[in-house]
Amino acid sequence: MAERLHSFSPTASLCSGLFASGRTETLAAIDCRCYSRSALKKPLDPTREQVWDEFWGQRPSVADIYPAVSDIVTEISQSLPALRGLRLLEVGAGTGREGHQFAERGAEVTLLDISWEALRLSRGVSARPRFVRGNALDAPFADGTFDLVYHQGLLEHFRDPMPLLRENYRLLKPGGSLLVDVPQRYHLYSLMKHALMAAGQWFAGWETEFSPCELERLLRTAGFTIQRRYGYAMHPGLTYRITRELGKKCGVHLPMYPNLGPLYRGWHRLIRRMERYRAGHYFVVSVGVLARKPQAPEKP
Repeated sequence: MAERLHSFSPTASLCSGLFASGRTETLAAIDCRCYSRSALKKPLDPTREQVWDEFWGQRPSVADIYPAVSDIVTEISQSLPALRGLRLLEVGAGTGREGHQFAERGAEVTLLDISWEALRLSRGVSARPRFVRGNALDAPFADGTFDLVYHQGLLEHFRDPMPLLRENYRLLKPGGSLLVDVPQRYHLYSLMKHALMAAGQWFAGWETEFSPCELERLLRTAGFTIQRRYGYAMHPGLTYRITRELGKKCGVHLPMYPNLGPLYRGWHRLIRRMERYRAGHYFVVSVGVLARKPQAPEKP
């Protein structure tokens, strides 16, 4: 029988802070066996926690949620083809689907999120990763723990992005890699998002976006060396996704990936070719940067 979380004691002070809501879960669902950093001097923000619990709680399963726009698995695999035995951390993991794939390939994967509901959904995919509920700005792990830290759709929720990037830097081993994936500034999605924010209708309350060069500049300022940049368009497109969500409210359930005919397929192929060029990154919805923490200097 799985042991109840509230009776698990090796890092009792850590667990009592991480699980401040008082809800009990089995260790099979949410695992708090991690590092005993006194990180929880910065408590979870109950307002943000509630926002994300409501957002993820409306989703019955991962199967009805579009995956990330960017192909995170391919981007990481190009830089780290041999993942077995490496320690990976996704911050603000949400459903964490990519982490489950990395765990299948032998990586030691930890999924960190502020939301119980996100971790519940992710736990429904598989039990391979470790699931930790905690604060992205003060994560409960020791310095230099991970070979790779990555996040997608997270940085844009912070008015000051530097504390998150510095925390990412702290968590990485010397020579470790960071992947940051964000909404791209010059896209219709960003215009729509700001219109909804102005009307008080954006689910996350406040959010920003970044140009490709701005994202690279932020990572350099945080001490990282840029390795490469990528961009991805949305498939299916934004218009169809909005139509599908509106249809749900009216009882109409459209397929996630429709067959929209040869003209759309031709347009999709053209967009895919554009993604290969750095200039094309200014026209896509999602842009990401893979960077590296410098190696520690050799001792004389």
